Amino acid sequence: MKNIQIYLLQLLDRSLPFRLVIALITAYIALFIVQVTEAIHQHMSCWGKAPLLTCLMDQLIGLIAVENVEGYSILVVAITYLMESRDRQKQKHYEAWQVIDNAAAANVPTSNARIKALQDLNEDGISLQGLDVPKADLKRIQLIGADLREATLSNADLRDANLRNANLEAALLDGVNLQGVDLSSANLQNANLKGADLTGANLNNTNLTHADLNKAILEGADLRKALLAESNLSATNLRTTDLRCANLTNAKLRESDFRTADFKDAKMTGTVMPNGSIHE
Repeated sequence: MKNIQIYLLQLLDRSLPFRLVIALITAYIALFIVQVTEAIHQHMSCWGKAPLLTCLMDQLIGLIAVENVEGYSILVVAITYLMESRDRQKQKHYEAWQVIDNAAAANVPTSNARIKALQDLNEDGISLQGLDVPKADLKRIQLIGADLREATLSNADLRDANLRNANLEAALLDGVNLQGVDLSSANLQNANLKGADLTGANLNNTNLTHADLNKAILEGADLRKALLAESNLSATNLRTTDLRCANLTNAKLRESDFRTADFKDAKMTGTVMPNGSIHE
C-alpha cells in the first residue's frame, strides 16, 4: 500500500497528463457536491424520493450541461495551477542558485540580485550549507535563522546584516567585516573569525565555543551570556566589550586588550589571561 502511495505521488509530481486527469476528476466531484447542496437547499433534491442509484445517476448526468462548462473549466485550471505549485517553487529555487553561482563565477563583489536570491532561499527554508561567496558584498542582508554551516565567507562585507539565530558552525569568516551585525543567539561553534571586524556587533547569547577569534576586533560588541569556552581570543581587541555573564572557561586571552571591558559575573575558570597567567 505504501509503495502504491509513493508511486502515485511520484506520478503526480512528474506526469502532466496524470495531473490533468486528477484535476478533471476533482473538479467534477466539486461541482457535483455544489449541485447536490444547492438542490437540497432549494428542496429540489431527489434524495429520499427515488432509489439511491437512480438519484445519483440523475445528479451526475445533470452536471453535463452547457451552463456548467465555464465553471468546470475554471475549476480544472485552478486545481491544475495548485498542483503545479511545487514545480514552480523548484524552478524558483533553481533560478536563485543560478544567480548566486553566476555572480560568483563572474567574480562580482556587489550583486543585489544575489542578496535577493539568498534571502528568498532562506525564507523558503532552503539550506545554505557550504555556500561559497568569499569577498561578497552582503551588507544589510537578512538571513535570520539561516543554515550556513561550513559556509565560506572569507573577507566578505556583512556590515549591519541580520544573522540572528543563524547556524554558522565551522564557517570560514576570517577577515569578514561584521560591524554592527546581529548574530544574537547564533551558532558559531568552531567558526574561523580570525581578523574579523565585529565592532559594535550583537553577539548576545551567541555560541562561540572553540571559535578562532585571533586578532579579531570586538570593540563595543555585546557578548552578554555568550559561550566562549575553549575559544581563541588571542591578540583580540575587547575594549569596551560587554562580557557580562559570558562563559570564558578555558578561553585564550593572551595578548588581548580588554581595557574597560565588562566581565561582571563572567565564568573564567582556566582562562589564559593576557600576561599568560591562568585564571582560577
